[in-house]
Amino acid sequence: MSKAPLETKEDLELVKEYILLPLLLDALEHDIALMERIQLKMAAFYVGNLRGIQIDITTALTLIRQQMRIRGIKVYEQQRTRLGIEARYLCRGYHHTFAMLWSLVKAELTAKLSLFFGRKCGK
Repeated sequence: MSKAPLETKEDLELVKEYILLPLLLDALEHDIALMERIQLKMAAFYVGNLRGIQIDITTALTLIRQQMRIRGIKVYEQQRTRLGIEARYLCRGYHHTFAMLWSLVKAELTAKLSLFFGRKCGK
């Protein structure tokens, strides 16, 4: 009887993306609501670009979910704490935990948002 393969770096990256991208969607939604309340001359342009990025992130999240399903990964608990975000997940029958401090979450989200902006701006 063969053992289930160990968790790979790619598996962990999928879990991380699965946890972080919804946080980025929440942040964008907050910023869009803020932009719609204040009076900017080019608010429609800014909001339109942010909405486009939300669509890109949602598409990426859908692909991540598909990959997780194929690889037998399921996040079954997420919790936001004072220090950061924690998650518990199942990977091919084995339980694992994932944790990230808020300072690192912010840095990761900023980097990801820069990538999405780069795609929108044609870079």
